[in-house]
Amino acid sequence: MRKGKTKWKRASVCLVLSLAVGCAGATPPTVTATADLPPLDNPGPLPAASSDEPAPSADVARGVAALEANDLATAKAAFQAALRANAKDADALYYLGALSEKAGDVAGAESSYKAALAARATHARAEENLSALYDDAQRFDEALALTATALAQHPKDGMLHLNAAIAYGGKKDQPSAVREFDAAVAASPRDATFRMLYGHWLAVLHQRDAAVTQLKAALPLSKDIGVVAAVGHDLHLLQAFPECVSALTQAIGLRDAAELRTERAACSIGLLDEAAALADLRAATTKEPTYAPAQYYLGNELVKAGDFAGAVAAYQAFLKLEPNGAPAKAVAEKLKAAKAKLH
Repeated sequence: MRKGKTKWKRASVCLVLSLAVGCAGATPPTVTATADLPPLDNPGPLPAASSDEPAPSADVARGVAALEANDLATAKAAFQAALRANAKDADALYYLGALSEKAGDVAGAESSYKAALAARATHARAEENLSALYDDAQRFDEALALTATALAQHPKDGMLHLNAAIAYGGKKDQPSAVREFDAAVAASPRDATFRMLYGHWLAVLHQRDAAVTQLKAALPLSKDIGVVAAVGHDLHLLQAFPECVSALTQAIGLRDAAELRTERAACSIGLLDEAAALADLRAATTKEPTYAPAQYYLGNELVKAGDFAGAVAAYQAFLKLEPNGAPAKAVAEKLKAAKAKLH
């Protein structure tokens, strides 16, 4: 995540945003949240150098300006020029690592972040990004070793606390994860991503009520579709149906998408609000008729409503889109039953 004035730093957000909303008698298709979490494409300026850090070189400053203009080629050239002038320019190494990570070169990113730390052991942004890489790779012991050293130098760095928390969560060390998440949120109390990730991991650690509290706290802090959709998704998994509907209503206000309406419909079904579910599913299939899960759940709701002709059409649409998926056999049986009701 890149939040605030210090951009191109990140917390580990490799969350699998997918779910299968239950339906008796069938294996349901998956509703997948494809609203990505905040992208790695808004680098912003370097923060002001602290008393123990040198000001960025002219080449690094030029590279950052190019990043702000989203001119990645010029930025990379500028950072490479900085390294030709000074092979131990920690800021240039850090930014080249971030560019490698953005390009999908994880090994190159790791190498550059390590080189930045070799050049300046207290480079907080390199520590943040490298520990997040370790979290993403489930290299939790390495993440914890790095964050322990880094937090000794930067004890109020919320991103480092967050990455430590995720590593502890990955190791199922609940007390340590909660301690580090609390420290992260205390350091960045208005960062919606921190709250969202805290809530997600509390859910993973089976702390439902606390998870709902943190997820709800994220919503008024964010207008980012990825964060808001992820909050709604986790609230659905927690069966916090009223809160799920509220979160997904906020998400749909940001971007009206079939997947969001389908998941909101699933939460409405949890509330026994069949009318709201049916309205969302009709809207979803009208807006994006090729989104197969919406067709599946629309068929189910139309069966409940006694509209068997409509259900037949919805199931047929699903099978045309997903003829070989895991639910296909069950949907074919539902289609057969709906057709029988027409006679």
